[in-house]
Amino acid sequence: MTAHDHPAPRPSALLSDFEVTFPSEIDIVMFRTFKAPRALVWEMWTKPEHVRQWWGPHGFHNDTCEMDVCPGGRFRLGMAAPDGTPCPCEGTFVEVVAPERLVYEGMPHVHPCGSGLPPESRVTITFKEEGEGTRLTLHARLLSTERKDAAIEQGFAVGWADAFERMETLMSEQPAGFEIVTSHRYAASPEALFARFADPQHLKQWWGPDGFTNSIPVFEFREGGEFRIIMHGPDGRDHDNHKRFVEIVENQRIVFDHLQPTHQFRMTVEYVADGDHTDMIWRMDFAPSEQEELLKTFIPQANEQNFLRLETYLQAHKS
Repeated sequence: MTAHDHPAPRPSALLSDFEVTFPSEIDIVMFRTFKAPRALVWEMWTKPEHVRQWWGPHGFHNDTCEMDVCPGGRFRLGMAAPDGTPCPCEGTFVEVVAPERLVYEGMPHVHPCGSGLPPESRVTITFKEEGEGTRLTLHARLLSTERKDAAIEQGFAVGWADAFERMETLMSEQPAGFEIVTSHRYAASPEALFARFADPQHLKQWWGPDGFTNSIPVFEFREGGEFRIIMHGPDGRDHDNHKRFVEIVENQRIVFDHLQPTHQFRMTVEYVADGDHTDMIWRMDFAPSEQEELLKTFIPQANEQNFLRLETYLQAHKS
């Protein structure tokens, strides 16, 4: 992202949370830690209504923003400088791994913005949780040393530092996320309950509210592994859920991210022993959502049905 011939005044302290390195003759790598959860930072990058508000250096604006966030999908921004000079940005997504990584390539263009970078460069953006915040890394690989030097001269790093600051401000203005916690006490050990989740042949028998059945085509039960479950509703509709395991502590805790675009959340399943019983606690931390009130209404009821289905399954399959 270049300031080009339209630099805007910037506070000298702006770079305090921003780092830039040049690991090779054709690479530029930038880092910024945001005071926001990864789900929200990912949303800022993948929803056009957000991107158009922060993309570009201070003083620039985007009249349009179109995005098809999938491999092969295109994005176009109608960016303009403070004096109205058009600075269009175009690119193609190469890889999309929510909420961890975006890879895209800039389209050849007469304006040096290209995809928010010099044209025909490849950009890899990674999102890593760091405490309660998110560490974002933007790695741009250019075609030549000359293009890298030109990008630096035209204010590439300054432009992105500005954009990151604008994004931080926008996130601070977003409504807060919310949490839903439900629990159930079982006459079973943590080991027994953990095993009923860790094996997809068990899990598919009890997962979901009353009347649902399940198919589990992908179940990589390890940290970073993918988890896909297709829930078949009693009305004949299928609900394809994509998740990714974040943390697994045997017989104690399972954490995974739910990655659907309509509502994203992190779910922590805890098994707390109490004598001959175990409390299974489901903690669901949601990103901000327009569906908050609806989710708060039906999820506790659905979870309770889910808990009772597991209770019935345990009774029928005592070991």
